[in-house]
Amino acid sequence: MEVELIRRLLLILFMAAMVLILGGCQNGFGYINARWIDEISLDDTPVGRTGLNLLFTDKTSVSLFAAAMNKSKPIGGELDYDAEFSMRLTYGDGYTQDYDLSLGKAKGQPGLLVAGKHFSNGYTIPAARADKLRDLIYGSGVENSGDPTGEVTVAGPVTVSRNDLHALTGSPLFLNLELVSGTYSEDWSQVSILAGRSWSGNYRLAVLDDQGKRLSSYPLTGYPEPLRFGEMFALQFGDYNGDGDPDFTIGQYGSSNGSLFRLYTLRKDHSIAQLPVAGAADLFISTPDTYSTRLDTLPGGFKTEYYDNSLGQDVEHTYKWTGTVFERMNNGGN
Repeated sequence: MEVELIRRLLLILFMAAMVLILGGCQNGFGYINARWIDEISLDDTPVGRTGLNLLFTDKTSVSLFAAAMNKSKPIGGELDYDAEFSMRLTYGDGYTQDYDLSLGKAKGQPGLLVAGKHFSNGYTIPAARADKLRDLIYGSGVENSGDPTGEVTVAGPVTVSRNDLHALTGSPLFLNLELVSGTYSEDWSQVSILAGRSWSGNYRLAVLDDQGKRLSSYPLTGYPEPLRFGEMFALQFGDYNGDGDPDFTIGQYGSSNGSLFRLYTLRKDHSIAQLPVAGAADLFISTPDTYSTRLDTLPGGFKTEYYDNSLGQDVEHTYKWTGTVFERMNNGGN
């Protein structure tokens, strides 16, 4: 009799524990176990206009999302909302769950999570949990530096350019440009190239597979100043030395007449290298594409063009690959 009583007591305790685990989050989508999630992606929506498309694979970030979801509570009635992000959870077995997420940037305010096939089930995220997500998302791992200008210090990495290489390589690969350390700031008061957002500091290029595994990385060093990008952008590819490997440019603002570009290549073994240009650290090109541009291809090389104020005309240069370096073949009238 006593043994049977103990068994019943243990069963009751077990059932109570399961209720706390499975039902304690007080939501309708069940308990979110961070250990089962491989990645969480956030895609900017047309309404949100955050300019951020982020992928979180580290366990710390995934755990922050899971904790916020598990503490969320259902909202009754019909929803009328504008989503900042489309959020997708991807589990280890490939199963995915889609949500809408809205946080805003104001601290101390609750967040909104919307789940379900028709996105009709809403949940409120407690302000404390929403603040942790704000710190993570708006800067992706940044901490407020206390600078009154709004500048924050980046603990990185932050992806500024993410490029699908499948069409170029036939493999499910991505080439990312990542800010490793530096600052993020916003200034909308200027009427110039410096207005708006700015990611500035130390960058690297990284090749990743479709599971997020890093296959190679290449630090972008040798620039006279820290690299700065004022928007997220796509790399422009071509084959300028005729070896079949995709080449691409990375640029920085030079003047109102153009930008300064350097040439890089992605090799078949996933390594990245700079393609040198004889006698020039950078190529000055007049183009509306500030951060990456596709060059005009010629047999065995390419040509560039820029406007020269001193001459009052456009200047054209042609370059050909010698096997180790691009040599300039004309003086462009200079």
